[in-house]
Parts: sequence; C-alpha cells; structure tokens
Amino acid sequence: MYLWIDLWDKRCWVAVYVQGIVLPKAIILRPKLVSELRKLVKEYSVEELVVGLPYDLYGKKLRQLDKTKVFIEKLKNIFPDKKIVGIDERFTSFEADNILDTIGIKDKQWQKDDISAALILESYINKKKNTL
Repeated sequence: MYLWIDLWDKRCWVAVYVQGIVLPKAIILRPKLVSELRKLVKEYSVEELVVGLPYDLYGKKLRQLDKTKVFIEKLKNIFPDKKIVGIDERFTSFEADNILDTIGIKDKQWQKDDISAALILESYINKKKNTL
C-alpha cells in the first residue's frame, strides 16, 4: 500500500493506493497532519509514504522544497519501519487542469489538488512496476 502526501504550509493533500486504484483521500490541516497520517498508515496498512517534491518548471529548488525535505526526515523518524520517498511533482497541476477542463469543471481548485495527488502517486507506482 502507498500513501501520497502533497505538503503545503496550511493544508496537505493525501491520496492512497487501494486495490489497484489511486484515490484522493483527504485534505488535512497542517497541524493535524502527523496524527492523521498515523491513522491512515494503520487503516490502509501503508508500506510506503510518497511525498511530492516541489521543483519549478526548470527543476530549480523552490522555498517549499527545503521545508518538504525537513518533513521527509521527520517522517522517517515517525515511521522508521516504512519506506519514505520524495518524487518530483512538476506538471501535475497542468495535467489536472487539462482533465478538469475536458470534463467541464469550472470551480476547480480543490479538485485540481486531489487529481494532482492521484496523478503523482499513480506515476510513482507505474515507474516502480516498470523497474521490477
């Protein structure tokens, strides 16, 4: 089982991989993130936590990237028996926008973040399958 985390300063988006399907799971307020992650890891028997690394279009570091790397190290201490990985999340917001435009959704901010989280986790799982 996999759990995806899109880390922001105030809210975080989480998706899980359940029975071969990536599902956007929750929007979690940052102060409650660790306690909610503990619940989700237990509930879904999560083996790997995947965290989005926010680079800009050209691969340059953004301010949020340093915060995210610190958070990944914190997760490694909280979940020492789990694999914690960071992956590049560039272009997923663009892809999510295209999906929402295609299906005619106008007010798309929350849906875009949910779809982005699902796209990133799906991409990670597909890469992992291709390297086995």
